[in-house]
Amino acid sequence: MNTVIFILGTALMNDHPANCIKFCSPPTEEVLRLDKEGFHYRDQFIADAGEAHRLMVEFLKQNTKPEPTDDELLELMPETMRDEFAAVSSVYSTATGGQVEPGLFRVVLNTVALEYARAVLARWENQ
Repeated sequence: MNTVIFILGTALMNDHPANCIKFCSPPTEEVLRLDKEGFHYRDQFIADAGEAHRLMVEFLKQNTKPEPTDDELLELMPETMRDEFAAVSSVYSTATGGQVEPGLFRVVLNTVALEYARAVLARWENQ
C-alpha cells in the first residue's frame, strides 16, 4: 500500500519557503507542491489550473485507499455473529415486553460492531 505524506511547509525546511504544501509518496519523494509561485508536479511548474487539478486528483486516487462503506463491513460479518446478534436482539425485545422491536436492538449492535471495525482499521492503518 502506498503512503501519502502531507507536509505543511515551515520555516525549518531549508529547501522550500515557509508557505508551501507538499504531497510526498513514501515518504520523501515530493510529487506535488503548492507554494507562492503556484503548482508544481515532480518539480515542473504547471501553469494551467485544469491540468494542475487533474494531476492532483490522479495522485490522490493512486495514493489513497477509500474507507470501506458500512454495507461492505457488514457483508464481512460472519454468519454466526449475525445469528447471535439476531438472537440477542430477540431476547432484549422480549425482556421489554415487546415494547421495543428486535430491529432496534439489531441496529444498535450493528452500530457498535461497525465502530469497533473502524477503530481496528484506523489502528491497523497507523502501524
